[in-house]
Amino acid sequence: MMLPTSFHTGFLAGLPVAEAVRTIRGHGYDMAELNAEILPWGPAHLGIGTPGHVLAELARLGPYSALCLHHRDFGSKDDDRRDAALAWTAAMMERAPDLGIRVVHVIPGEDTSLPSLHHSLRAAVEAAEARGLELALEPIVGRQIGTAEGALGAIAAAPGLKINFDASHLKPMGDDVTEAARKLAPHVVHMHLKDVTGTPETFRFVPIGQGEIDLAAMLQALIAGGYRGPVSIEHESHWFAADSRGAAQVLDDCLRDIRRLLSEAEELSAA
Repeated sequence: MMLPTSFHTGFLAGLPVAEAVRTIRGHGYDMAELNAEILPWGPAHLGIGTPGHVLAELARLGPYSALCLHHRDFGSKDDDRRDAALAWTAAMMERAPDLGIRVVHVIPGEDTSLPSLHHSLRAAVEAAEARGLELALEPIVGRQIGTAEGALGAIAAAPGLKINFDASHLKPMGDDVTEAARKLAPHVVHMHLKDVTGTPETFRFVPIGQGEIDLAAMLQALIAGGYRGPVSIEHESHWFAADSRGAAQVLDDCLRDIRRLLSEAEELSAA
């Protein structure tokens, strides 16, 4: 089964957002995933102050698989910081419908507690649903919610919450990622395809096929569980594993990787 293909614009942080999207689509991807997170190695492509003419241009360049709304204070134990992050998240959601985006996803953030996180998730689900969106949580290695068990607990605490499935965060936390895919598949509305090695203290995101995840088996489990959404590449091995490939080669290689792994997943289903 050939699911839609996507690529996260964060890798192309040095390009204006419209140029990044055109570059991704020009390499044959069905969609782009828009980066509104502030990463250690690059600025967000979208923000509160993004001009209207840029948003109008982006609306013409879609479709998009998701809008990535990662804020470090999302589930903070500090009320003021958490409230500010929630206000930012809700304001950024306003951009999604005009861009034809239906899925926005968040991370647990830093300096959190489960009650504060669950509070934020309930508030963000409500804000998303009011705008006709689906809110997905991406469990993160080393954070308060970083496992399939934690994700299921968040879903129970925040009805309507969905999952952005990224096995490269679950694997270092000790999850069997194929089993995690089976458990979470009914809730998954978006996914990142990324490989990893190591533990929560030593993890490195590495090029696809050079890590410890059986990506074909993971994809097969997601598809068997009903997932029909996009497969989006979040390429971060340049910063974690000294990947020296040029951007064009990364885009081409990753698209081949998606297609190969989906074919292997289909073979596993047929076996």
